Amino acid sequence: MTEAIQYVEPREVANASDCNFYHTMELPGAGLVQGAWDLRDTIDAYLGNLDYKGKTVLDVGTASGYLTFEMEKRGGIVTSFEMVDSKSWNLVPYVHPGIDLKKIKDIWRANVVKLQNSYWYAHKALQSKARVYYGDVYNIPKALGQYDIVMLGMILPHLRDPFQGLFSAALRSRDTLVITQQAPQNRESMAYFMPNAKLRQPLAAWWSMSEECVKNCIEIVGFEIVSMKRCEHLCSPHSSRKEKAGPEFCTTFVAKRKYSAAQYEE
Repeated sequence: MTEAIQYVEPREVANASDCNFYHTMELPGAGLVQGAWDLRDTIDAYLGNLDYKGKTVLDVGTASGYLTFEMEKRGGIVTSFEMVDSKSWNLVPYVHPGIDLKKIKDIWRANVVKLQNSYWYAHKALQSKARVYYGDVYNIPKALGQYDIVMLGMILPHLRDPFQGLFSAALRSRDTLVITQQAPQNRESMAYFMPNAKLRQPLAAWWSMSEECVKNCIEIVGFEIVSMKRCEHLCSPHSSRKEKAGPEFCTTFVAKRKYSAAQYEE
């Protein structure tokens, strides 16, 4: 018997100061809130320049929800997916006497709560109708259903196993897959391992995947690339509010399902 899906009950968040916004956005009652990524001028390119009207959409790794709310604004019927809690995030396990693991986990846990707060604050301010599910990105449940479009925005580099995360998300798409992320233009299918043992950084980023690597992964999971476009988006890489946002090249991959993956869900 398939387990019933339990969507998250909306969280009441009264103050923007209780939030950690991943995206910059304009919110009624709060004005402009600052996040690491400012996609306001390039959001159509980020979303693949698709027609979302009447389409069911799964936004995987929703963070502050900006992609959800923009797809909803374009007529999409959106479900937001996020990792369930701080334990679900793949922090790099640097084993070193200079690492205070408890302190790192405490800070990360507080940041995850504030990130989720930012979603719920924006959700209410924008009167969003999007549903929310917290779960395991490596095993998105079949009971969550099938969607016309599955969107992954800057998710794969933060996963220890990006291919499994992609495969899990792709199973939920009946038609279209959209992936936007930084992807070096290397002719070979390569992934660069980002954690540095000497610097003990970054804490929550694992792989820089070339365009050819992402394309190859997409084709492996049964999709056919219909467009690949690079665009400059504004980003403060370290989320510092004192640091002026600069251009970051990202590639948006739009793919259509070519082969059924039903045999993998039996």
